[in-house]
Amino acid sequence: MTPQTPMVSIVIPCYNATRYITETLDCLRAQTFRNFETILTNDGDPDTDNLERALEPYRDEIVYLKSGKHSSPSGSRNNAINASRAPYIALLDSDDLFEPDYLGTHVGILEANPSWDLVYSNAEFFGETAWAGKTFVDAAVPASETTLRHLAERERMVYIGVTARREALIRAGLFDAEVLGGEDWDLWMRLLRTGGRVFYSGQRLCRYRIHAQQQSTRVLVSFKNHLGVYSKHLSLPGLSDEERRWFETGRRKLQAEADLFMGKQALYSGRRTEAIELLTRSNAVLHSRRVSIAILALRIAPRLLYSYVHRKYPTEYIYLH
Repeated sequence: MTPQTPMVSIVIPCYNATRYITETLDCLRAQTFRNFETILTNDGDPDTDNLERALEPYRDEIVYLKSGKHSSPSGSRNNAINASRAPYIALLDSDDLFEPDYLGTHVGILEANPSWDLVYSNAEFFGETAWAGKTFVDAAVPASETTLRHLAERERMVYIGVTARREALIRAGLFDAEVLGGEDWDLWMRLLRTGGRVFYSGQRLCRYRIHAQQQSTRVLVSFKNHLGVYSKHLSLPGLSDEERRWFETGRRKLQAEADLFMGKQALYSGRRTEAIELLTRSNAVLHSRRVSIAILALRIAPRLLYSYVHRKYPTEYIYLH
């Protein structure tokens, strides 16, 4: 690697990115590790004129790829990865943030452990959400290896802001542009199935922005998309019996979570029969004591339960989140 070659290529897809892009680029200016390039892909942003005005103070610090044709986030990321020069790829969404020691920590881990192909850290939720201050990964999860079983059975979730070896991402086939929602999770599992290794740092090094418009309909779309990822992987060739069990277990859990979410929607709206059906189906998998109590209350004192829920949670958004 020559002195002119960066060690890390930071990939940022830009679509409807104008509002937050300067904050995101400022977090890169604050990085303690400096040997990186930043690649922004504008694949048909409808607000391109304002985006480019916002980027003007940073033009000497970024590689700006502009196609003029709308692509999926997967396609935009793939375009940037293919144009990258560094051995490591760091993925960053245009409205999220890295803490100042993010790059230094991740590069240090990968350099010290040649067998690791991808490292990820915890992320804190922030923005217009009741989840602000909570974290993407349970704080009790220690620094450790993340396996295909962890991801297939949804025991662990990998935040999009990872740092990975470029060659490992290419070997796994990069992002699948046909997967809309869950495309990162799909790639991490393919990376593991192609012999890659994934490590969780145990540190909180990212900030993940939640928007007010990420409401119930988007959550339901996310469930549908992630269930589609399960269908894709269960149809892939070469799946062992053990791997199939992992994916089927994870799919049952995810469907139960979707049923729980829809059951809570029905409960909040006073649709008693629907709520009982969905919550009962969900609880056959999740075995939650609170859900069991809610089902019992729906059967014997629904009006009392409705009154309690609406008094404690004045909006459906707060109740569901």
